[in-house]
Amino acid sequence: MQQHQYDEALPCMDKRLALIDQLAQLAKECPMQQQAVAELAATLSLQEERLKALTVSYHQIVFNKLVQVGKGNKAGQAYNLNSKEF
Repeated sequence: MQQHQYDEALPCMDKRLALIDQLAQLAKECPMQQQAVAELAATLSLQEERLKALTVSYHQIVFNKLVQVGKGNKAGQAYNLNSKEF
């Protein structure tokens, strides 16, 4: 299930990066849009930070659940190892 969700997330990340590239290009080509692009970038940055915080929170919840069911030691170690990318 995790691999499936990760595989679904990859195209979204790629699309997000492509969108960022297009916005940067728009800002270069159309100076009148620079302010709007900057505002959007600031909004997206705030959203990104909120999502990172939410991800950390969910990781902690999952780890605590693993500990509660007695799987915290071995599974928790693997989970912590896999979650280092966040």
